[in-house]
Amino acid sequence: MRHKNKGFTLIELLTVIAIIAMLVGILSVSQRKVKIVSLNLRQKAAFHGARISLELYSKDFGGYPDSARVSDGGTSVTGAQRMTEALFGRDDRGFNPKTKWHPTQDAASNPNLYDATVTAKDRKTPYFERKRGGFYAMADLWSGGAGGSSVYLGISSAAAGDNKTQVSPVFTDVFERNTVTFPSGDTEKVGMPVLYFKADPTKRFRVDSSNNSVTVQNTDMAVYGNWVYNFADNLPILQLPWLREPDTVTDGMTVHYRDPQDAAKSNAQYFYELVTARQDGNFFKPHNQSTFLLISAGYDGIYGTRDDLTNFDD
Repeated sequence: MRHKNKGFTLIELLTVIAIIAMLVGILSVSQRKVKIVSLNLRQKAAFHGARISLELYSKDFGGYPDSARVSDGGTSVTGAQRMTEALFGRDDRGFNPKTKWHPTQDAASNPNLYDATVTAKDRKTPYFERKRGGFYAMADLWSGGAGGSSVYLGISSAAAGDNKTQVSPVFTDVFERNTVTFPSGDTEKVGMPVLYFKADPTKRFRVDSSNNSVTVQNTDMAVYGNWVYNFADNLPILQLPWLREPDTVTDGMTVHYRDPQDAAKSNAQYFYELVTARQDGNFFKPHNQSTFLLISAGYDGIYGTRDDLTNFDD
């Protein structure tokens, strides 16, 4: 009498392996989605905390921090940097109201502006909880002015010691998808700078009357200044090579989008479409038109893609 072979056949084994591989793939995708949702919620919470902090700043100083670029010697302090200084100070120990919002001018006129001991009495307690996001000097994130951007990098926090006059920090999002190497040689996961735009209610929000759409007709910086939000406030940061994907860079005013259908759009065109709300048929107006905008590059670490996060609903 012949005994039946109770083992698996090769086809059965391959089928089981294929099913397990499919289940692992599905689980991996699900875990990634859960992670992204969790990080998005954390970033939204950070935006909410920033809004409260900016309201407290406004109460103390009679208005939100300005986001207009301040330029000198070919470099510019951006809206993102100006917001960060207002909420944290240049050394994460609090804002000094004596600042002129310009690192090089401040350094020349008062080298102790952000000295921890000399100006402690002038400081405002930091408005924002440090644990809600990152705080980094631009020089630590983009050492040496990578990409030839005109953003003011200043000096690293470590090089500055107690005197942080020329440190020009930014507040970064929670996604921490980028790895940077600091002057000490240490590496760290960091997020992208949170962009800040202060609204100017005295300006108009223009549309193309021929087709009732938001249209940026040229790249003249003066044109952007006629809008409620000035796209140029953070342009130097947008022109930096991306930390995570250095092969994806800005080319003049055009960013190379991942989505092919957006490939022809300029940074400015995408920005003004992003911040526009359509109401009452063909009537357009900007989000948060009397306050400010906060924009995170999102999980992919690239500005101008569909996973960007904002404070529109905060």
